[in-house]
Amino acid sequence: MRTYGETLADDLREQCRDTWGVPVVDMYSAEEVGYIALQCPQNQHYHVQSENLLVEILDEQGRPCRAGEIGRVVISTLHNFATPIIRYEIGDYAEVGGVCPCGRGLPVIARIMGRVRNMLRLPDGNTRWPNFMLAKTHRDLPIAQIQIVQTALDSLELRAVPEHPLSEQERTRLIDYVRDWAGPQFKVGLRVVDAIPRGPGGKFEEFLSELPQ
Repeated sequence: MRTYGETLADDLREQCRDTWGVPVVDMYSAEEVGYIALQCPQNQHYHVQSENLLVEILDEQGRPCRAGEIGRVVISTLHNFATPIIRYEIGDYAEVGGVCPCGRGLPVIARIMGRVRNMLRLPDGNTRWPNFMLAKTHRDLPIAQIQIVQTALDSLELRAVPEHPLSEQERTRLIDYVRDWAGPQFKVGLRVVDAIPRGPGGKFEEFLSELPQ
């Protein structure tokens, strides 16, 4: 199973493995520069395609991130002689990985986090990347699609496309799931919708912030 385009969630890997008995092989690419990093054949992290481009992952002060740190992805292409791209901030955030035991020697990206709009902003001003497994809520609830949206600094909205009308108990369980994940500092609401629109480029985003960037 090969995946590309959207950020790959851990629970999707599990679903593919449980349903089809095959592993997921992910790739990281962008329309502007092509392939950026490919998943290691022996691990779940990614090898930067350094023969074709230079990838920097920088913190908010513009300093290179160390292994385990998350920063902005900045790319320079090495072979676009007609239209060179130099230190282009692509809009993604990623986590730097350590040395890979496979021996390939290429730089490692541990995880692709997503865009700024996929980052949760806490009421105290701090930020964190959502880390939840929404697919697990589908297994015992009649939900076809689900998305968490930050509508205000202290408010989250759970948007759900049900397979049939939800009972009060099912509504409560969905809201409790988000409350348990987000913490008591957030107010949580449920909005039942017919469909959840995809974002720019046709990608589906499990978490979306509507706060000004």
